[in-house]
Amino acid sequence: MKRVLKTVAVAFIIALILILIKNEYARCLPASTYGMQAAIRKERVDNLFIGSSMFRQGLDIDVLEAELPGSSYILSYNGNQPALMALELQYMLEQGLQVKNLYIDLYPYTAAADPWISDTKILLDTDLKFKAKAWRLMRNSTDVSFGDFYEFFVTANNEQLLTYPLNNKIVSSQFRDGGSLIRQQGRTREELYALGTLGSRDGVNRTQAEGYGKIVELAEDYGLNLWFLETPKYERMYADEDYQKLYAEALSIVQELQSGWTGEGSFAILCGEELDFDISEAGGYQDLIHLSAEGRESYTALLCEKLKATE
Repeated sequence: MKRVLKTVAVAFIIALILILIKNEYARCLPASTYGMQAAIRKERVDNLFIGSSMFRQGLDIDVLEAELPGSSYILSYNGNQPALMALELQYMLEQGLQVKNLYIDLYPYTAAADPWISDTKILLDTDLKFKAKAWRLMRNSTDVSFGDFYEFFVTANNEQLLTYPLNNKIVSSQFRDGGSLIRQQGRTREELYALGTLGSRDGVNRTQAEGYGKIVELAEDYGLNLWFLETPKYERMYADEDYQKLYAEALSIVQELQSGWTGEGSFAILCGEELDFDISEAGGYQDLIHLSAEGRESYTALLCEKLKATE
């Protein structure tokens, strides 16, 4: 019996050590062309875009690099939320990344969600200290279970680590400087109007609102030029009362932060409607909220023109 208990104890200790190594040092694997570590290893990014799939599908890296002065990088994770964007920004700045211009995704549905990491690639990019902060953020804001804890610290990304050389090669072929190279086709008007809208929410989540505030605070502390960007949604989404109500609330929060700005750099908000982008052109969208390859090229060109005009 003692031998069995000793074997179990040794196995447990080894497993614990492997878990700690994974959570602390997986970030040290060779970086792909996507995620936080790839950005950090650049040491300096003049134009850093942090957002959700709105940025991954809505910003064209070719156009950004051709039109904006200096280097550009798109950091996007599925479902990326303001509270997590703040943690990501803080992590990269504390790791020594130098940033001049910061662009933040202003998408109200992520601001209305309970804090949660939808894209576990974030966990591969960060150390144990970041993971502990992210877990506390989620635990303090929503109901979590032991199963959630186990998945977060133990099982998440294990399959990617086991196939890392192949997985890293695939990811690197699909992105450059964080920008997606995959070209998604647009839809027809009939197809887009057949899609359901996203429905109502209970308003902007308090923790997410605090995330907006933390982003502004970091921009002030590091002397960054800060932009909040709304990528254009399809006309049917803008006609949706639930979207308009939620977007107005998120925009109001950011505008209030803008009014109290004390940073050395600039602070601006650029809504999709302020650009001459045709939100009725179905070919520019792959669904109601994500741009197609054609749409993102057009939007990014208009965005760069606007950004350069305000310098």
